[in-house]
Amino acid sequence: MLNPFSVRTFSAMAVIVLILSMTVAGLAPAVQGSFQDDATPASTSPSFRPAIDGTWLGWLETPVQNLRVILQLKQDGEGSTESPLKIMGTIASPDQMPDALPLVDAKSGTDGSFSFRVKLGDPSKPNQYGFVGSFLSPDTIKGEVEQNGAKLPLTIRKVESLPDEGKERLGADSAWIGSLDIGGRKLPLRLRIYRTPPYATPEVPRVLMDSILEKANGFPVGVSLKDNAQIEFSIPALPGKAMYLAKWTEDGFGLTGRFQQGFLPLQLDMERVAELEKEPIDQDALVLLLKRLKDDAPPSVNSPFAEDTGAMEGPSSDKASDEDKPSVPIAQLPGGIREEPFVVEVLDYDKPKVKRNGRRVPASHSLAGTITWPKGATASSNHPAVVMVTGSGPQDRDETNGPHQLFREIAHFLAQQGVVSLRYDDRGVAESTGDYIQCTTKDFADDAVAVWQRAVKTPGIDSTHVGILGHSEGGIIGPLIASWQRDVAFLILLAPPGLPGGDILKSQIDRMSELQGVDPSSRGAAMQLQSALQALALEFEPNDDSANREVRMLISNQWETLKALSSAEVSANDELTIKQRVIDNVVRQFQQLRTPWMRFFIAYDPAPNWMLINCPTLAIWGENDVQVLPVANVKRLNEAIERNGTLDAQLVVLPKLNHLFQTAETGLPDEYNNIEETIAPSALETIRQWLRKQDFIR
Repeated sequence: MLNPFSVRTFSAMAVIVLILSMTVAGLAPAVQGSFQDDATPASTSPSFRPAIDGTWLGWLETPVQNLRVILQLKQDGEGSTESPLKIMGTIASPDQMPDALPLVDAKSGTDGSFSFRVKLGDPSKPNQYGFVGSFLSPDTIKGEVEQNGAKLPLTIRKVESLPDEGKERLGADSAWIGSLDIGGRKLPLRLRIYRTPPYATPEVPRVLMDSILEKANGFPVGVSLKDNAQIEFSIPALPGKAMYLAKWTEDGFGLTGRFQQGFLPLQLDMERVAELEKEPIDQDALVLLLKRLKDDAPPSVNSPFAEDTGAMEGPSSDKASDEDKPSVPIAQLPGGIREEPFVVEVLDYDKPKVKRNGRRVPASHSLAGTITWPKGATASSNHPAVVMVTGSGPQDRDETNGPHQLFREIAHFLAQQGVVSLRYDDRGVAESTGDYIQCTTKDFADDAVAVWQRAVKTPGIDSTHVGILGHSEGGIIGPLIASWQRDVAFLILLAPPGLPGGDILKSQIDRMSELQGVDPSSRGAAMQLQSALQALALEFEPNDDSANREVRMLISNQWETLKALSSAEVSANDELTIKQRVIDNVVRQFQQLRTPWMRFFIAYDPAPNWMLINCPTLAIWGENDVQVLPVANVKRLNEAIERNGTLDAQLVVLPKLNHLFQTAETGLPDEYNNIEETIAPSALETIRQWLRKQDFIR
């Protein structure tokens, strides 16, 4: 489920991947093997049979979820030293179901073995599950839980007692609840943190995210503290590289920020559950967890982890004049490279005027960025320069993706070649202001023009040699600007689309599904549904609810195909439940298709701009790019170049590289963060050689 261009993933479009990723793991995903009475235990010590009575707890860790498993056990009779001890008891997974289920054939052997089955209706039918293991110690049992031929490890430990489950927090030390507004539909989420026994420890806490409405609980969450006092909650198990970037509310009891799963960032405000509201914040589990990420203790309740980051005020600020502001900090980097921040104010003429200093003036937003200077550059230098334009999705100036900062790497490489670069945070991202959600590619092009105009006027830069370097969506924006801003000196485009946006989406979905082993007929059905969804997104206005009825009709017409794709992966036994989940997910993803950016993108054809531009152009693709497939896009752009007649363009496809220009096996986004390389030397060398050929560098 992937974003059409950027390193961000986008779940709305990959219908096949969407259906296959809706798994809500059952209590015990199945295991290979059977429940034979003669199963070999781990321990073979004679007459090893600790006391069994009591409460036993374990965490079942599936590939995507962490789920609590609680057993209440009691021996049934005295037994003997030579025969297995029969056991009565129940098993519960409170993260999934309210009621406990009785154990069947539970027994503890004299050799330290322990096993049970769980009866689910007719024992002759599938979906039966159970456990086979052995005692590691008197209070620890290790084994495997099995169901329908699949297995997962499970270790259970005897505990004295369990904390109060609570109405909303599921026994967590702390919990927050908030709702995403997706096309007028509320999707409640819950954040749970365990950091005390028996569920976790302060040294090894457990942080989980739940989708309450979908009853999908226990997605593991990574927590990190950013320099600007923001907390990043990453949820790697969810498709779309889901994350929640938040800050504390003023009262210190809530979180406010943006949740992103794919392209669209959504506002998410979370409050601690009612049963925890009276607890002091300095004892709250999240604060204690984050203290481990800081060298010093957390600050006051009103502003946990607040710091003076030294961020510059943008030109729109009324707090001080330019003369009153401190001097701009300059960073000296290895090799004589230096960097300094800049801020560009962009007027928003399409918005109502605002009152400032007693006058009504045009609204504006500020773009914050970094200028990277070559060694020895001065105000009297005459260096060529590029404005770097990011791919789609809310991107910071470095186009950060996991451990990689692609634009930072390119900027430093260009500085070594004598080229100045200006890179900036997208509007509404990081230090830039403005409304990201309501923007289209055209709006982001306006931002890029504003930064380009700043570069042209910057001392030390040759105003006649200022080009644009764009990646992905930036590869659309570059030609869009150059087609009407004729002074753009050159274009360097990384993975630029040549096909209309709707075709880009469909081709990337089909290719990624193919690499993931989806059969051709299923891919074809998904493409039909995708085409129909795109057409509806353009036909109906975003606020027209009748479009949702059309979406449901599409699902009904293709239900047999969708059912076949989903029923094998969704742990629901009845067709009604499966169908409701498919409908809910497709409708939710359809809402993202109706956002301003997506509606513009689906309908937009970038190729005609190539018939109008007249500046030297380098376009590079990776052979393994599955987001902007090189063959079809190169073919389309070559056709446009032929119609241009005068364009000096070099189109290059580099072997083995992915959408981020890393050396990759498949090119699938799952590889991005696991590849050590940020950008392949062949891509950088291609840029360097082309700049030399154009006499921009020596």
